[in-house]
Amino acid sequence: MGCYYYIAELLISACLPMSNIERFNYLLRGYVSGTISIEEHEELFGLLSTHEYDHLLDQAVQNDLKNGITSQNADLPPHIAQEIIRNIISAEKNTAEMLPAKKELFSIWQWMAAASIILIVVTAYIFSPWNNTASKHAFASIIPANIITYKNNSDSEQMVALSDSSQIFLKPKSAIHYPAKFITKNREVYLEGEAFFKVAKNPQKPFLVFYNKIVTKVLGTSFTINTNAQTGNVEVSVKTGRVQVYENDKIIQFASSDKGVILAPNQKAIYKEEQRLFQTTLVEIPQLIGDRRHPHEDSLNVPVQNFNYEQEKLGNVLHELEEAYGIEIVVESTDLYNSVFSGDVSDPDLFTKLKIICLATNSSFEINGTKILIRGKEHN
Repeated sequence: MGCYYYIAELLISACLPMSNIERFNYLLRGYVSGTISIEEHEELFGLLSTHEYDHLLDQAVQNDLKNGITSQNADLPPHIAQEIIRNIISAEKNTAEMLPAKKELFSIWQWMAAASIILIVVTAYIFSPWNNTASKHAFASIIPANIITYKNNSDSEQMVALSDSSQIFLKPKSAIHYPAKFITKNREVYLEGEAFFKVAKNPQKPFLVFYNKIVTKVLGTSFTINTNAQTGNVEVSVKTGRVQVYENDKIIQFASSDKGVILAPNQKAIYKEEQRLFQTTLVEIPQLIGDRRHPHEDSLNVPVQNFNYEQEKLGNVLHELEEAYGIEIVVESTDLYNSVFSGDVSDPDLFTKLKIICLATNSSFEINGTKILIRGKEHN
């Protein structure tokens, strides 16, 4: 934000027609707020490509390089700045000339910083509608031709049925690309946005979901893929079965399968793009493995497991919870297993169950990766 206001002050003091100053300020403000239209976006970069504002931008760049970039979002990793530059060159007419040849005295890293400042005046650029456009272009380039594209333009979730009887529950504003029939050795689909998948089992033909820079591989299961609105990280949450999640080597150079993870029910993988790391944890609301009341599962009348205990050892209670949710529960001290619990914890929410149990047994719990750790309060 600081860079934007600095540029705005320079523009006001420059010997340029007032109409141009006002228009440029208007476009910059729209870019900052994320409300700029496609036409205005092209107009803004068109103005930059005229070089009419080169000296103003140079002053802003030199000032920030001298005093340090104050905007917390301006200091982007070099690979993101490189993607932005590649996108400008390929997607914006003549904007490659934004970096004039006469400025050869600047070092490579300085021009990278300059490009970042020009574009990163958006406070929340990472999450704006123009976020990571180069990645979007790269993803679009790997989608095969002559396949079906379905986009959910409604305000409610839509179900898409595939030829193998798999079902995709597509969230609003999301799109799925899939073949009319799966004739190759793999069943491959390409997702943009968010969806819940219920995949028909076929061990001989793995099901692959391509989602930007990651791939989710399954044989037959149900899971969700989405991007976290707060962090921008891609998340894969498993409902049933097991899935393997790894980097997409069609987009990421030198992608390593060693960085992938295997997820079980009630587990989630978070892909941190900058670090190219997968973090595994538990889903926000773990589901009973045998409970078929999930909105996308078949509506079978399966009885809910009873969790009503009378003078039961904590070790037995925790073992039943492990079996019911498929989540490993460990204790800091095995002495806790001998604690006695009495009570009804039939509430479907696992964490509510644990709060009640811990309150009654003078203990506490915490999530540690894909496990739950029970601690005696005397150790806190």
